[in-house]
Amino acid sequence: MNFAAPRTWAGIGFVLLFLINAGLVIAGLIFDNLWCTLSGMLMAIAQFWLHKRLLQKQNGLAGYSLFSDADLRTVIGRSQTRVPLSNTGGEESVFDFGYSSVQCGETTLQIAGNMLFTEIGMGNCRMPYRMNLLNIGLSNVDVPNKGSLLALSRSAKGNDCAINTGVVGIVPELLRGGSDLVWRIDRLEALYRNPDGSFNEAVFGKAATRPYIKMIEVKLKAAHFSPDISESSLNCLITFLERIKVLSGGKPTGVCLAVADHELVARLCHVMASNVVYLDFVTIESAPGDGDVDALFAAINAARLAIDAQALPTKVIASGDLAKERDILRAIGYGAHACYSVRPFQVSLAAARGLIRSTTNSKVASVTAFHQNTLAATMQLITACATQQQQAVEQEPISAAN
Repeated sequence: MNFAAPRTWAGIGFVLLFLINAGLVIAGLIFDNLWCTLSGMLMAIAQFWLHKRLLQKQNGLAGYSLFSDADLRTVIGRSQTRVPLSNTGGEESVFDFGYSSVQCGETTLQIAGNMLFTEIGMGNCRMPYRMNLLNIGLSNVDVPNKGSLLALSRSAKGNDCAINTGVVGIVPELLRGGSDLVWRIDRLEALYRNPDGSFNEAVFGKAATRPYIKMIEVKLKAAHFSPDISESSLNCLITFLERIKVLSGGKPTGVCLAVADHELVARLCHVMASNVVYLDFVTIESAPGDGDVDALFAAINAARLAIDAQALPTKVIASGDLAKERDILRAIGYGAHACYSVRPFQVSLAAARGLIRSTTNSKVASVTAFHQNTLAATMQLITACATQQQQAVEQEPISAAN
């Protein structure tokens, strides 16, 4: 990221402040004025503290080395300025009154005002969830502080999107913000196990039926289901996931797999088709800090092909460092129905403005602006593809449907 301009103005300010400090100290020594000397010393301490704060903020933004300079500029710029969602760059939008959905490749998204959604949940899912196209994912490595978690939750509520709890779990800050939560759990979580290792249905059911939990996601690792293990283990897993759905009152239930483990999706699809028991969604998650979005897209495509081969109604959700509208549309084009963006929202938190330090309200404004601007840009790109007025778009044709 190019910090040349901010450094120039900050440098000039610190030079002027240093000259004032030096002048006060020298004047105090020459005229034997204790107050001038003390004032200069206090201003020097304040200058040192202010420099430390600004340096921390700059290092916080520069630390996201997995982003290119262009991506960083995009995220920071969209976090600072809010634009109307209906802005289409002077072109007439194809999503005027009468359009209820838009088809991107083979993925159909619902239109509600200026927002794009998809419905997750089918069959015996009594509480399907209308999921925003762009949602917030919490990294498995960098856990935000309490103020940032509260800001993310408040922003998600205002933008009508969900937060995937990741390894953070259900914490008070997320609840205070009032957002919809996708609860990620480990199937071997000791908190919901009896002393003998069996599943404690009463404790889990009490937690899963809480209204702020909209979907339940179980983290899986392919190493636990290697090819030499009998398919009976996968049958038990599918039965366990179906039981989780019942205990939750019929909320959408699915699994989360790393990009490297996407081959497990094909085995799961075979078992689901054989047992006539379906997962509501499968989340494909890129590794923390992995900037290779092409690997994520390839895994999404493989998962979609496996699901289509068995004619299953399971949805695919992409999770990774999706910072731009082109990345989001590529994920949708490869077969995803919704997305979690992880580190771009953390960059947006770091870019929040503040005189000395960013406040919770400034973080909410920054995250909200980034979410709205990114969705607005996505809508513009879809509009450009649908009307075929932008020849430089490297996407397959996207058509709008009534």
